[in-house]
Amino acid sequence: MLFSNDRVADFINRHFEPVWESVRPVPLVRIDFGAGNVVTRTLHGNIATYLTDADGLVLDILPGLYDAETYVSQLEQLRRLATYASTQGSEALAEYHQRQAASLKTKGQPEYLHRISLGTSITGREMGVKIVLEPTRRLQARSASLRRPSEVRPPGQPVRRGATEQPSTPSDKLLAQDTQANETLRRQMIHAYLAEHPGATPNRMTKWLYREVLKADLDDPYLGLGKLLFGNQLTAGEAGQVAR
Repeated sequence: MLFSNDRVADFINRHFEPVWESVRPVPLVRIDFGAGNVVTRTLHGNIATYLTDADGLVLDILPGLYDAETYVSQLEQLRRLATYASTQGSEALAEYHQRQAASLKTKGQPEYLHRISLGTSITGREMGVKIVLEPTRRLQARSASLRRPSEVRPPGQPVRRGATEQPSTPSDKLLAQDTQANETLRRQMIHAYLAEHPGATPNRMTKWLYREVLKADLDDPYLGLGKLLFGNQLTAGEAGQVAR
């Protein structure tokens, strides 16, 4: 599980003020095999990680489930975004989302928030840092010119495993595919929304996010499974409710 991963939990606790909120009751499935034999299980839901400022305004969102390494990499980007937004202001934040949406749409990868040192004092202490937004290609060129690898793998590029590190189970493969979708199409939709709706709050975004991005309409009591479960047995009113 993502949040039981020690590295993920430690990074969140060190750098953020985490708050967990359930957006709907947990669905239960019960199968009655007869003779008193009943199996009850919960259905896996979906999640979204919101980064907000001190006023509760959304700065960015990580949609869905990720592999742990990519998730921590994106959390580091969110941490830099918080600094970038607080120092550069709301116009720079809107431009950030515009540029990210455009980059994902045209290039299939986002730009990168890069941490640049402002130098060191005569005592050897760092005098400060500046967060800048750069295209991935420019970042890689900068790293090459400094003869060192980039300090963090560019976002939008989920972990590329070697031949001996391929996902070992079907669930691992699905998670890798989900991570890729999160960092491309889904993030593009989120950036476009936040570029058009600056100052959005989680309450304002949540139903849209789950319906349009995660394809899990919170107002659908059957989570999109109504037609599969009931076929033509639904009444006109129920069918309309499921189709929403």
